Amino acid sequence: MKEGQRVLEIGCGPGFFTVPAAEIVGSEGSVDAIDINPVTVNYVMKKVENSSIDNVTVGQADAAKTGFPAEEFDLIFVFGLARSKGGALDQIWKEANRVLEPDGTLSVEGRVNPPGDLFKRAGGAGRIEKFLKVNP
Repeated sequence: MKEGQRVLEIGCGPGFFTVPAAEIVGSEGSVDAIDINPVTVNYVMKKVENSSIDNVTVGQADAAKTGFPAEEFDLIFVFGLARSKGGALDQIWKEANRVLEPDGTLSVEGRVNPPGDLFKRAGGAGRIEKFLKVNP
């Protein structure tokens, strides 16, 4: 993650990474944090409202059908995707590929790996794996 990027956080949960991500991308960047759980979304909205950041949009959305335009994001990160309740996992990966720009990066925490026809592994550290978009 770097300054100026457009970031999508899929499954933001309690927003543990949302505010730090917004601080990293700065005023020239933005973070869209989505989760399917309305209680979680409301919690993160309040967290963002109580911070000094203004480059975050929080919304309730199914990760398999986000509604974002194609190739909208430089970076997508997903943590806890294996516990996702919304949408089939294969549909979530397809949607992530669709909204990620051609040179974009997908970062995944845990043991879940996206399919090789959509993303190729590009390294990692600890529990975080980095993938690049495979363009059709």
